[in-house]
Amino acid sequence: MEEIKNQNLLQPLIQTTNTNSYENDHKIISYSSNTSIILRLVMVIFVGIVSLWANYEVSKGFSITIVNEAIEGTFANKRFDLFYVSNDEATRLVLRTSKFVENILYPISDRQDSGQPGNKKQVKHVILQLSSRNLTSPIIVKSSRDDKDVFVVYISPSILEGPNYKRDMFLALQKGMARIWLWDGRGNAPSSLVNGMTEYITSLASLSGRVTSESKSVKSLKLNRSCWKSKDKRTIVKLLNYCEGKKEGFVRRLNKEMKNGWHEKIIDDVLGMPAWHLCETYNKEIL
Repeated sequence: MEEIKNQNLLQPLIQTTNTNSYENDHKIISYSSNTSIILRLVMVIFVGIVSLWANYEVSKGFSITIVNEAIEGTFANKRFDLFYVSNDEATRLVLRTSKFVENILYPISDRQDSGQPGNKKQVKHVILQLSSRNLTSPIIVKSSRDDKDVFVVYISPSILEGPNYKRDMFLALQKGMARIWLWDGRGNAPSSLVNGMTEYITSLASLSGRVTSESKSVKSLKLNRSCWKSKDKRTIVKLLNYCEGKKEGFVRRLNKEMKNGWHEKIIDDVLGMPAWHLCETYNKEIL
């Protein structure tokens, strides 16, 4: 009897031990299962991020490199690193200004209707470089010697030294991207016209899509086929705006025609009238 009692007393202890072992095994299996689920979620998120990044890179259409060549320790060097490099603001600004120009010169609807995407200028790589010294202009754009589809945008450090450096940087980059996307008649178009078109697009960006009347007077245009060669950029900007008013899409079509070269009758063809006649009406209505 005494032996039986001892066995009965021990029985619950044995059962309890087996139950704990089962619970521990269950916890291990559950933990392993949860870990597997978490790993799968992490992989899904990772793949999603990679996919989004790939789409982002494709949407850019060109690669971007940011270079800070300003003298180390200078105000411009530190401000550029802090506000434009460390947070990738420079890259976003290049994309933003580029998109604005592309929408004006190469609208999607225009490409779809024409069925000729080749009209769009090829841009493979943009290098934004803060120069080591102040330049004669806030921004200078040059194409690469090795690859004509690679462009270097030089920024003058002086831009970052003023109180309105953010606005100045935006306008400088807007001008730089406009110059990149514009055709120049294979180098034969009047520089005054190309510079005027660059300024016109930049003016649209700074004035919310409109070029308004300026308080400062502009010079009159000579009534001949060279009326687009005015050295006053503001005059060319006003003239281009006037042409847009007469014939919407003028700047876009003019840029398209300058892809293959330049001749004096390009303006006449795009306008559908002699250029001198438009210059004459401009002088009467604007000045």
